[in-house]
Amino acid sequence: MKEIEVKIMDIDLEEVRKKLLDLGAEKVFDGEVHAIGFDHPDMRLDKKDSFIRVRTVGKTTELCFKGPNRGSVFKSREEIEVNTNNFADTLEILERGGLIRIHESKKNRESYTIGKVRFEIDNWKKIPHFLEIEAPTAEEVKEYVEKLGFTMEQTIGWGYLEVEEHYNKNE
Repeated sequence: MKEIEVKIMDIDLEEVRKKLLDLGAEKVFDGEVHAIGFDHPDMRLDKKDSFIRVRTVGKTTELCFKGPNRGSVFKSREEIEVNTNNFADTLEILERGGLIRIHESKKNRESYTIGKVRFEIDNWKKIPHFLEIEAPTAEEVKEYVEKLGFTMEQTIGWGYLEVEEHYNKNE
């Protein structure tokens, strides 16, 4: 599956929530997301702009491979994801297989959907709330960016590590 998304930083949280609900979005999650990124000790996945991630989204545990970002305006990368039934055991399998933890984060997330389009409002560490819009096509992402009152010029195609680096260097 291909992930196609953009982020809009420093949003007005209440305004975005209202606009999502006015568009008919359904709130499907509100809680903590705990993610741990993995790579080989020689960082061979990172060298290819790829990684493996295990995360909990509420009571769900997801194991995911993310390939390199092939987008410029949009973040667009291959994504293969499965659910497992045990966070700790999934971590242990990867570690016993020789992978090492390279990154860990916890954040609060609100998730909304309209059809196959996902809207994630994230708040983590000292980073202001931001909105991620993910859809099956770039055209649908752009459509909802505009329906929410934003322009494509206000979006970024960064991954979470880039967001974190941006805010950490401005401290």
